[in-house]
Amino acid sequence: MIFRSIPNKREFLARAFEQVGVLRLLERITAQRRPGLTVLTYHRIAEPARQAFYDPVVSATPEAFRTQLAWFYSHLRLVTLDEVIDQVESQLPWHEPVMLLTFDDGYRDNFELAVPLLRERDIPAVFFIPTAFLETPNLPWWDYVAYIIKHTNTLHFVVERSPSSSLPPLDINLHTTSRPEATRQIIQAFLRDTISDERWFLNELAQRCKIGVDTESLAGQLFMNWAEVQKIAESSTRLTIGSHAHSHQMLARLGRDVQRDELTESKRMLEAKLKRTIKAIAYPYGWLGTYTEQTRALVAEAGYKIAFCAQGGINRLTYLDRYEVKRLGIGSSDSTSLLRARIILQATFGRSIP
Repeated sequence: MIFRSIPNKREFLARAFEQVGVLRLLERITAQRRPGLTVLTYHRIAEPARQAFYDPVVSATPEAFRTQLAWFYSHLRLVTLDEVIDQVESQLPWHEPVMLLTFDDGYRDNFELAVPLLRERDIPAVFFIPTAFLETPNLPWWDYVAYIIKHTNTLHFVVERSPSSSLPPLDINLHTTSRPEATRQIIQAFLRDTISDERWFLNELAQRCKIGVDTESLAGQLFMNWAEVQKIAESSTRLTIGSHAHSHQMLARLGRDVQRDELTESKRMLEAKLKRTIKAIAYPYGWLGTYTEQTRALVAEAGYKIAFCAQGGINRLTYLDRYEVKRLGIGSSDSTSLLRARIILQATFGRSIP
């Protein structure tokens, strides 16, 4: 009963394991017997309470990220993308725990906040960029939805899922539902593929909520531009650019030719702009079911040497799939203690704090 009353049970367990020395013991065991590659996925580095968009995309505050980097730097060997590719191609085992940091979607705070902190300690990282976000600034649907719900003064609205949908409309009552929960409900409708016409739905949502959304201006502030991506690529050989496909669509929902275009166009544009070979891609969304065996074959055909997914876990060379490298997603609730516990427990037992 006492445990049930603790507001953040994951944090409580992590700190308890840390204080009694369990994590230190598991670290020693893992280093000796369970070496492997941990890949972390970050999105935004920002203050959740101060931003106008989708809060779950924030992976860490600047101060939390700085603290995490300090722990990584002192406890793990941090590797570059090229080192990972070389290890995979050579089939030589890792003899120690190693880590690669990755960032998805190309948010501007990666350039303004994350890159300077990474460079303070010369820590390598990969930035996966959806090239359409650079070519034509436009808010992605998750940030568009969150922006509207955060700013609307319309407290009850009903919006159809599409012009011809047979599914019930979304009925949102902000008198009885919190704004984060309302946002979650609409996000889930997208993820479950019940919104068949994205542009139509977003326009309808804005009209029902009586909110004007200057998507080009907002996106221009929120995401990096080509010049900033190029500065990252040129600033250090340890900071690498990868593809996140062209327009950040779920590849599994696309036909073969459209998937091929998404993969090849992004690679072509990045290589043309940055004057370097793009070797890696992270599947948009990345969990199982958002890419297929056909997608994997097209990734190889396009010339990528490695592909990253969002399936959690530690990569052991004995069963590492170069076109399905696992990553652990980082959220703003991950304190350094909790993140340490997640990594160590995942590395030791193949599962983490639930």
